[in-house]
Amino acid sequence: MNVVRWLSGVGFVILLTSLPGFGQAAADRGAEVFGRSCAGCHGADGKGSDRGPSIATMPTTIARSDADLIGIVHDGISGKGMPPFSFLGDDSITAVVKHLRALQGVKVGAVDAPITGDAEAGRAVFFGKAGCSTCHMVKGEGGFIASDMTAYGQSRGVEAIKKAIVSPDAEVPREARVVEVKTGRGEKLVGVLRSEDNINLAVQTEDGRYHFLRRDGLADVTYMGRSLMPLDYGTRLSATELDDLAAFLIVTSKSAPVETVVKKRRGGN
Repeated sequence: MNVVRWLSGVGFVILLTSLPGFGQAAADRGAEVFGRSCAGCHGADGKGSDRGPSIATMPTTIARSDADLIGIVHDGISGKGMPPFSFLGDDSITAVVKHLRALQGVKVGAVDAPITGDAEAGRAVFFGKAGCSTCHMVKGEGGFIASDMTAYGQSRGVEAIKKAIVSPDAEVPREARVVEVKTGRGEKLVGVLRSEDNINLAVQTEDGRYHFLRRDGLADVTYMGRSLMPLDYGTRLSATELDDLAAFLIVTSKSAPVETVVKKRRGGN
C-alpha cells in the first residue's frame, strides 16, 4: 500500500467519526485501546510517566492535526521510543486519537461558545494585570517555569480556557505538580517537581533555578496537590477580562508554528 492510498484511508476513517452513532462507540473503544496500548508509558490520563511524556498537556502534541496523530500512532517515531501500532487497525487508531483529544480537553463535535472577547485587550491582561507571563510564554515572550501557551488555544474553546483559568487545580498535569521540600539544614524550597526517583529530586523554583537534591539529605517532601497558578482569578479578573484572555489565546494559537512529522509507511512512495 503506498502513501497516497494510506492517506486516503486516513481521510475516510476521519470522515467516519462525524457519522451519527459513531461517537460513543469510538469513545469506548478508544478508551479501552488506550488503556491497553498507551497508558503503560503515557499514563492512564495521558499526562506522562517515567516511561513517556505527557501527550494530554504537551502544546506541540495538542497542536497537531488528527491526521498527524494517526500517522504517528500508526508508524511510530524512530529513535524516540515510540513503536508503531499499525497492527491495531485504522478504526482503533482513530478511536485512540479521539480518546486522546478527550484527555486533552477537546470535546469532539461539541459547539463551543463564540469568541466575544478582544484579543488585543487579552494580550494586555496576559502580560499585565493577570501576570500570566511571569510563568507562561507566548511566542517567545514571558516566563518558562510553566507551559508554553502559544498553541494552547488550538484545541480548546472559550469555556474550557476560562475554566482552566479560574479553576487551575481541577486537573493538575504531572509536569506542573508543586512540592515543598525541607532540607536537613532547615532550608525550605517550593517549586515545580521536574523529576524524581528513589534517590534524587529535581525541583524548579519560581526564579527559574533548578535544584538537584538527594533524598537522603532531605528532612521532608510534601506533595502539594496543586500548581503554581493563582487561585483568585475568578475574583481578580472581570468576566470581560476572562473573555479577552480566552480570545487572545485562541487567536494567537491560529498562527502558532507547528513542527509536522511526515512519515512514509514501509514500502511507500
